[in-house]
Amino acid sequence: MTIDAFNQQAPQLRQLALKAAATAGADSDTAEDIAQETMIRLWQMRDDPRLYNPGGYASTIARHLALDQCRRKPTISLNEHQAATLSSLSPLDLIEQREDERWLQERIRNLPSTQHAVLHMRQVEHRSYDEIAGLLGMQPTSVRTLLARARRQLLEEIRQHKNDKR
Repeated sequence: MTIDAFNQQAPQLRQLALKAAATAGADSDTAEDIAQETMIRLWQMRDDPRLYNPGGYASTIARHLALDQCRRKPTISLNEHQAATLSSLSPLDLIEQREDERWLQERIRNLPSTQHAVLHMRQVEHRSYDEIAGLLGMQPTSVRTLLARARRQLLEEIRQHKNDKR
């Protein structure tokens, strides 16, 4: 591609790159940066005979750069999120939340042993119904039933606890 041909196509290619970056989840500032990087890469490829579809290349490069940008963002762990939430609570709210957590943990411990085991394996260990059934020597439908009963019992106790607090 000649320099003149590239200069003529550059505005459309830049728009395609902006659109691809935005579609891939980049915010407007990041999309601008990605479009610039895309144009630099296309400029470097302008003499490459494989550049027969510059619009397709622009979209693909921009999409890949946007996805790379998203992957580089640090994730916030649940503990960090909880810490941020807890730091915004008043001391009274913190005490109340800790009491509620202790109350719930006590109710979970007081479940019948099989229901407690099923609930723990499903919610904490993220085991499948078939895996739990194999470990406990029962049918997967029995596991589902026990889990539903445990959840229903906890839900009823939580509702009762909320009504008692009012």
